[in-house]
Amino acid sequence: MELKTILLGQRPARVWTGGSGEAIVLLHGGWAGAEAYWSTVTDDLERTHLVVAPELPRIHSPEGLPSFGAYASWLAELLTALGIERATLVGNSLGATIAWRFAGQYPERSAGLVLVNGYQPPGYSKMLRWLAGETPIRRLARGNLQRLHFGPEVLPLAFHDRAKVPAEILRTLDGFTAADADRVVDVLLSGEEAAPPPKGSVLLIFGEADRSPVLDKHGARKMRLSLEQSRLVTIPEAGHLPQIERPAEFLRALRGFLTR
Repeated sequence: MELKTILLGQRPARVWTGGSGEAIVLLHGGWAGAEAYWSTVTDDLERTHLVVAPELPRIHSPEGLPSFGAYASWLAELLTALGIERATLVGNSLGATIAWRFAGQYPERSAGLVLVNGYQPPGYSKMLRWLAGETPIRRLARGNLQRLHFGPEVLPLAFHDRAKVPAEILRTLDGFTAADADRVVDVLLSGEEAAPPPKGSVLLIFGEADRSPVLDKHGARKMRLSLEQSRLVTIPEAGHLPQIERPAEFLRALRGFLTR
C-alpha cells in the first residue's frame, strides 16, 4: 500500500492505495486513521483488488466535515479524482455510517456495502437537536460521548484482547477533549435528511465480544432483518474492530461476499 496526497479543490486529501482490479474502499472509524484499522487485511486484499483506504477528515478535529452527507460527498470527489467510478464499500464503526450514507446518495457508484460493527446514520427530532444544542442537555451529551465512546473506559467494552488495541487508538482516547466532543455532537445533530436504505447486497460483519454502547449484537440482528438483501456474520472473540483481532475470520467473511 502506498500513501499519496491529492488535492480536492484547495484541500489536500491523503489516501492509501494498492493492488489492481475491482475497487474496494475501506473506511476507518473515529478513533484513529486507516492504518490502525486496516493494516491487518490490506496485504491480502490487494492481491485481488484495487484497495483504497482514505484518511477521512477526523470527525473530532477542526478539519472535520459538518455532516455524514458531507463525508459522502467528499468520498465521491476523492474516488472521482482517483478515476474510480464504482466500488465495494467496507466501513467500520463511523466508517460504516459514512459508507451507508454514500451508498444511499450514490447508489450507482456502490457495488456492495459491508458494515463492520457499525450502523446507519442516526436520526434525531428537531426538538431533540434543539435541546442538545441550546440547553444543559448539551453538557450531558458531551459528557456521555467523552465517557462512553471516546474515553479509555470504552476499551474493555470494545476489545476482546486489550493487547491488540492499536497504539494510535490509545493516544486518541487518552487525549480526547471536551472541544473534540463538541465537534462530534455537532455532526450527529447536523439535521440532514435521513439517508435512504442502501440498494443491493449488504453484509454485516460483527465482532461478538463488542459491548460498546449503541449497537450490540442484538441491534445487528435487528438491522439484518430490516435490510432485504443482507447477511450477518458474527466473529467470536472479536470486538469493535474484528479485522484487527480476528483478521483471518474477517477476510473469510468479506471474500465470501466479494465472490458472490
